[in-house]
Amino acid sequence: MKRGFFLFFILSYFVFSGCASQMYAWKNYESSLYKYYKDPTQKERFIKNLEKIIKKSERKGKVPPGIYAEYGYMLYESQRYPDAIVYFQKEKNLWPESQCFMNKMIENAERMMDNTFAVVVEE
Repeated sequence: MKRGFFLFFILSYFVFSGCASQMYAWKNYESSLYKYYKDPTQKERFIKNLEKIIKKSERKGKVPPGIYAEYGYMLYESQRYPDAIVYFQKEKNLWPESQCFMNKMIENAERMMDNTFAVVVEE
């Protein structure tokens, strides 16, 4: 009995773990992230890959966890704060467990927008 249960558990694990990797359209996320970390001049290529992942995933169903947030952060680093907020909000809506972190990122982006506006007005 124990042996049959163990065999069933192992087979179930492999079946479901194989299906889980196909649940989202990750494209070549890992390799592009690695290349970007290794060579920061690859940032634009990494951003383009994130855009492809998002477009393909939105067509097929669900965007992988963290992709909206990562794309939003790339926009944030590029000082495109309103666009970053849009993607932070999308991540928060799709993945409620990210709400606390995304709220903080939205606050930061809004603060940066206010600071940018204040600098422009003072000049």
